[in-house]
Parts: sequence; C-alpha cells; structure tokens
Amino acid sequence: MIDADRFWDKVAKKYAKSPIKDEDAYEQTLTRVRAHLRPSDHVLELGCGTGTTALKLAGDAKEIVATDISPAMIELGRTKAVQADIRNVTFCTASFSAKSLRNDGPYDVVTA
Repeated sequence: MIDADRFWDKVAKKYAKSPIKDEDAYEQTLTRVRAHLRPSDHVLELGCGTGTTALKLAGDAKEIVATDISPAMIELGRTKAVQADIRNVTFCTASFSAKSLRNDGPYDVVTA
C-alpha cells in the first residue's frame, strides 16, 4: 500500500491542473472563512494541497502557514506564491501531528 504523502506527490501536477468543480460554492466558502479573519490573524491551514485557498485568503490575514504532507504539493504552492508575489504565506511539509508546527504558533485561526 502506498503512503499518503507519496500518493499525493504522484498526483500533485494533475491535481493542480484540475479545475474547481463548483466555483460558486468555493467562493461562498471563502466568503464564510473571510468573515472569521482579521488583518492581524496568524492562520494555520492543514492539508493545503497546492495552496490555492491560502493564497486567496492571504490578503485577509497577517500570516498564513500552509501545510501539507506532500512535498510536491508544497512546492507547487510555493511556486504559485512567488508568481503571485504573495509573501505572507509560508508553505511547509507537515502532518497534522507534526511537532514542528507547535513552534510556529500560537494561531488565531486553524483551517483544514
């Protein structure tokens, strides 16, 4: 059986190219999340994939730490951040239980 991180590494590029299936529902979700964010917030996103949501919310928070178990997904997120000149989103490879995340907090908001 393949490990989850290796599975997502294998499909990362294909995943990044696939369109959001319900753009209206996604935008409604972003609106709901934005209603809970303040410009001073430090946000942790668990399971960020290629970082689309973190990058879309970057203007609504002071800092976002976007995490995923897949190094390939994280690399795609970093590339998208550079291309969009977004500097307040930090991408890191981590699992939900990663000890390294404890050193980055505290967080005002956690998304998943």
